[in-house]
Amino acid sequence: MEDDDDDDYGSDEFDSLPPGTLYELEQNAFQATQASASQYHSNPLNSNPVLRTQAVPLNNNAGSLRPPPRLHTGLTNDYNTLEVGELEAEVYDNVDKPHVIPHGQHVLATNPSFAVNEQLGDAMDVDEYYGQGNAAAELNARLVQMEQEREQMLQELAEARMQVETKAGEISIIRRKQATMTQDYDRQIASLRKSMADEMAKHKQEVEAAMSEGKILATENVFLQQDLVDDAYQLRNYKSKHREVEAPVTPRKSRVLPFRDGFDDDEIAMVSPSKSAARSKRATPTVPGKRKRQSSQDGPAPLQLNPAGVELIMADATDAPAEVDEAKRRSAEAGRNQRFMMRLLSHRTHPNQETDFEAMAKLAFPSEPHRPMSSIVMEVMARVDPSSYVLEYTQTIASLWQRAINEKLYEPIPRFEAITRYSLMSDDVPLSKLITPLVGVLQDTVEVNAVPRFKYAPASRDKRITRQTPQSDLQPLVDSTGAMRLLYQIACGVLHIKSAMETFWQNIRISFILVMLHPSHPLGDIVLLMNLLSTSIRADSFGPIRTSDQDQLDVQKWIVDRLTHMLSEPAIPDEGVEPYTAYDICAMRLEVLLLLESLAFNPMAPSQKHASMILALHPNALARLFRSMHDELDALYSSPPESDLRVALVNGLMRLIFGVMRQHGSLINMQEKLACVPGSKQKHLVVLTRLAFCDGTVLEAGIDDETVDMAHELLEEWTNPQEAESLAEAFPSSRRD
Repeated sequence: MEDDDDDDYGSDEFDSLPPGTLYELEQNAFQATQASASQYHSNPLNSNPVLRTQAVPLNNNAGSLRPPPRLHTGLTNDYNTLEVGELEAEVYDNVDKPHVIPHGQHVLATNPSFAVNEQLGDAMDVDEYYGQGNAAAELNARLVQMEQEREQMLQELAEARMQVETKAGEISIIRRKQATMTQDYDRQIASLRKSMADEMAKHKQEVEAAMSEGKILATENVFLQQDLVDDAYQLRNYKSKHREVEAPVTPRKSRVLPFRDGFDDDEIAMVSPSKSAARSKRATPTVPGKRKRQSSQDGPAPLQLNPAGVELIMADATDAPAEVDEAKRRSAEAGRNQRFMMRLLSHRTHPNQETDFEAMAKLAFPSEPHRPMSSIVMEVMARVDPSSYVLEYTQTIASLWQRAINEKLYEPIPRFEAITRYSLMSDDVPLSKLITPLVGVLQDTVEVNAVPRFKYAPASRDKRITRQTPQSDLQPLVDSTGAMRLLYQIACGVLHIKSAMETFWQNIRISFILVMLHPSHPLGDIVLLMNLLSTSIRADSFGPIRTSDQDQLDVQKWIVDRLTHMLSEPAIPDEGVEPYTAYDICAMRLEVLLLLESLAFNPMAPSQKHASMILALHPNALARLFRSMHDELDALYSSPPESDLRVALVNGLMRLIFGVMRQHGSLINMQEKLACVPGSKQKHLVVLTRLAFCDGTVLEAGIDDETVDMAHELLEEWTNPQEAESLAEAFPSSRRD
């Protein structure tokens, strides 16, 4: 048995292989060992002494588990046959550190069938073993990396703490500097306020002293004027008496004095004034029965008085009271102007406590920053006659106001407006002379905010787009409502003066009227504009006065077109302002309707029909009126809180439409006009039917019987008899029945 084994062991199977094949196997084995050595040369597991002694070169694939060919038994005799059990390990060349091949791996050379199974089992054990080693190596590497990260984080933390301390120090330094600067600033502000207060007090004292001196001078002036009047009156009386004394008289004839004692009888008479000269004179005794001597016809003619002197005396006596009255009137007027002038100089604008001159002393125009406004006013008023002080002062303020508008300096405008309003309170101010300087600047003031509102207003062709005017485009210091009130006040003040009224409406721009005739403006401004336009109604025209008849007619058409639009356009408030209530909108539309009625039925000239003719010939006016009446009546059925105003609108619109139809019915093609406005053809029949057959219930309470009759009459004209009978049957309980 042993011989058989020996024979098998020493088989010459390898001897039969050609030399090239053995050499190739040897080279492959050598390359395999070198590859394994180089692969595990950098293995981090070699740093562990326990693992280093058990390290085995393995490849990832299964083929690498085979031992090198020269370890197999059965090599040629040239390489000395080796026993399997004798070879425990083999050291490879060119390897820095020795690697050991486990003993059990040599069995692969003798038994190929066993080698496969053993190879798989060993591969599993080696993978499990090296998996644990790799995990440990990765853990160690991770620990080292975490230690490095920890040291880096500690270093960064130290640096951050250092930076925090540095920043804290810098912040404390900055706060200390800021506190010091704040204290210095407060001290400077306090000192400046104190100096300003001292200067204001000093200036106030100077102004009060000047005002008191002015009052004293004014009082002295009044007394001097009164003394002058009295002296003139006394002088005139003295002259009249002197002329009476010096009038020519008959010279007295010298008579023989009765006494011869060396004294004159005149002197004696002066000594005894109580005795009459007639008593002291010795009377001639009369003889009884003696006739009286007749006057001689040949004597001189009696001396005639100068009639011119008598007339002069009578004229002086007649003219003296008139001159005295005129002087007294002038004196009273001068005193009144003086008092009003002092009130103007001491006027203050609420809520400011400083006078207007004190406030204007702090304001200057951008074109002249070093010249205060107060100096401009004083230079102008120094050359003014005191009798026209109020007029000149108001004109000066108007010129400053216009200059501020042109230079876009809006800060003093509220003060100018308050001064002008206070000046117009005087009854002695001639408004007709203030029309030209005031009307223009008031229109410019209103347009400061009116023009941006008009630009943001929706176009008439697309009313669905509603854009509110942003507050950034408005000037809050400019009060357009106050300027509109001043315009209306001036118009009412000159309403009884025809020439002044014409001058007023010649200075009103048509562009201003058309811009303001839009519901994008505040409703208060629109109502004031309606009142202002009512003052423009003349016998043959209305609105701003133009030079040619065609221009005047165009202006009137534009006004009517805008007024009829405003009866249905939505009111748009500014951005940030609360929406208007339905009551406010109805009140505004009622003012528009009242103006249209005043234009169509002119109260100044009822026979004139030019405005109603414009309404009748306008392509859209009547259709818009029908549409507005339908919308108001339709809103009335929802029982709104503003139902009274809507009822008034319905009644007024029906009166206006019916009156225009009766005056110019032959010129109106209603079907053509209704076709120009979308929805009007249906709405006008609906509203006429509702009004003609309303029964006066709660929802229709307030509709006048006249309105019902007018609707019936118009409905009968636009329907045939069959349609009228059908409508009557459909509404059997109408009020008309």
